[in-house]
Amino acid sequence: MDKALVPVRDLTDSDQNQAVLDVASALAEGRAAAGHVAGSHGPAVAAEAVAAARSRRTLGELTGPVHLSVVWAMYGETSRMVPRAAHPHGEDFVRAKVRQLDWLTGGLPGVTWSIIACDDGCPDRPSSADLMTGIAAAEGYPGKGHRSVTVLRLAEVIGDDIPVSPAFDRLISTEQSRKGGSILAGLAAAVGTDPVRANGAGRHMVCYTDADLSANLAQLGSLAAPVVAGDKVVGALGQRYGIDGAVLVRADGPVTEPHSTGGKPDKIIILFRHFVRAMLIPPLAHVLDTQAGFKVFDGAALGPAIRQMTSFNETFDVELLIHLAQHYGPQALAVEPIVFTEDFAATNFPSVKPGPRHLTMVHQIVELYDRLVAPIAPVTGEAAGLLTLIRTLDLDDYVTLIEHLRAEDRDDPTLFDRRWPVRHLRDILRR
Repeated sequence: MDKALVPVRDLTDSDQNQAVLDVASALAEGRAAAGHVAGSHGPAVAAEAVAAARSRRTLGELTGPVHLSVVWAMYGETSRMVPRAAHPHGEDFVRAKVRQLDWLTGGLPGVTWSIIACDDGCPDRPSSADLMTGIAAAEGYPGKGHRSVTVLRLAEVIGDDIPVSPAFDRLISTEQSRKGGSILAGLAAAVGTDPVRANGAGRHMVCYTDADLSANLAQLGSLAAPVVAGDKVVGALGQRYGIDGAVLVRADGPVTEPHSTGGKPDKIIILFRHFVRAMLIPPLAHVLDTQAGFKVFDGAALGPAIRQMTSFNETFDVELLIHLAQHYGPQALAVEPIVFTEDFAATNFPSVKPGPRHLTMVHQIVELYDRLVAPIAPVTGEAAGLLTLIRTLDLDDYVTLIEHLRAEDRDDPTLFDRRWPVRHLRDILRR
């Protein structure tokens, strides 16, 4: 491979993945200084190691038993599940995630973990579920308790009528669900087998993440801390961009704001979607990166929200956050900066041109508003005008709007605080 094409943070490189943990150990134990790490291992490894070391220290300061349940969905993941020697896109992510969790929790009294992965109808042969089951058996991971690794098949959850939510229970095939349903099935399974509260003490933290190694699980301590430390926060949401401390690792290296969002070719698409979400769903206005696959919730608080879930599409996690905000208040959802590596292997990035998929996501926000927000707190004023505009927005109008807003964007430094006047948006569409 041409060295110019190799990303500075290669998730398929097992040596580099281990270097993150080794450097993090040196940092956490005071054997190295953060300022010296980048020179030896590069800025991407250094940023991830610093985040992991901070997470380990934070987790070690918490009191009482803590169990971390980690959930992810799988579809077409067999190439990334094997080592790079077996496939050029291989991340060996099952073993790597186990190493990350072992590193994070090792030697911390009362801190345990488990993994639940859910195959949502993977067409590979062997399927993601079959391959992961084989890896778990070969590695001798337990089937329950601390360090357990469990594999679910969404088709079996649906076919066996295992209750998740009334809407989920009406599903008849994985085609009606895919990733959203798989995550919810995994979360429900985790909540239903709470190893901490069963013993009468401690906190059960339930996390969901992506199958790949984009978000190092060694960062979970930083997300668990605001939930465990008090009784006012029920969820901590990892943010890849938009807030201080968040680091987005691209092929050419790590960036922070204003470059994380400001340098994206789909910047206006992202900002416009957040604008619509913040105006129509004010309790989530402070969550800039709603769909980052790295979130931690209190297990006891999560159960009632799961049972209310009705959507399983790209915005299922927005619905989940709405339920939690309505149950516990917007302040119960904390946002935490994370280091997140864009996965350059076996990933099809969505188009940066405005298209039907992007418009669909905007319309899904309106659908969530109609079902969950309007009956309780209908919008008024400028937000009501925006709602009317979005309801009538077809694909041609959406493309026109995004292209004009891009053309106007040249010297505007505003990011997620941007609010376009509805009158201005209508004027664009009248031209």
